[in-house]
Amino acid sequence: MLDSWNEGAAKSAILEFVRSVTTPGETFVPPAERIATFDNDGTLWCEKPNYVQADFLLRRLNQMADDDPSRRTRQPWKALYERDHTWLAGLMTHVADLTTGVTEAFEGITTEAFEVKVRAFFDATTHPTLGVPYTQLAYHPMVELLDLLRANDFHVYICTGGGRDFIRVVSEEMYGVARDHVIGSASTLEYRDGDIYRTKGLEMPIDDGAGKPVHIWKRTGRKPLFACGNANGDTEMLEIAVFSVLIDHDDAEREFAYRDGAEKVMLNAQMRDWIIVSMKDDFARVF
Repeated sequence: MLDSWNEGAAKSAILEFVRSVTTPGETFVPPAERIATFDNDGTLWCEKPNYVQADFLLRRLNQMADDDPSRRTRQPWKALYERDHTWLAGLMTHVADLTTGVTEAFEGITTEAFEVKVRAFFDATTHPTLGVPYTQLAYHPMVELLDLLRANDFHVYICTGGGRDFIRVVSEEMYGVARDHVIGSASTLEYRDGDIYRTKGLEMPIDDGAGKPVHIWKRTGRKPLFACGNANGDTEMLEIAVFSVLIDHDDAEREFAYRDGAEKVMLNAQMRDWIIVSMKDDFARVF
């Protein structure tokens, strides 16, 4: 079990928790209550030097700004036009602006047409520095963890601040997570003329920060038994879980070393004795 993990405190704690809730006794938890939720960016796949969905979105936004220069006066088109690298580097601190860009970028097309565009992006695009398709950049130890939990009758969900319908296109092939187990931010939808169309609105709250527990409850009717994240936007999801795991990006050689955007959640992890997984020390392999 967890063959791509090095022996250590993190692996032992995870295995012991799974054993404790699946073995008859005082700590046993019925399968129906075994909800596991995972952030996606930086938790299940590589998020540096750019978020995968940001790459997808920025290509479309550039085209939109060329077609309609008036867009350049508001975000996120403004940052692109002005080459505001500071703003762009902090995309996940501008989730509302980013999600607005997503909804406007693909407003008025059917859900199937959107998926065709996403699939074309994944089929044609490689990571800018690692040089392989994004679909090959799931963290292998995390995929093993998902498999372990499912094998022990956990209901595994992705809970991403990114686009629900974006991740659904590749969730099965990359993680074995069915599309109906993907929770995330999303545009509003409407039915007309015999089909389902994306609209300009946003489903609120956005699935980040305090929005994550809300979305999890709406989807499952439960709080997570097991939760795993890597960034400040995952703090609230980890706070409501029984067993919480934080991924620490400290491996500059095999991936990227950074803690920007994780200062708050790291402090919480240390104070609350959450399990902190060092990619450098706990992952025998990364991809």
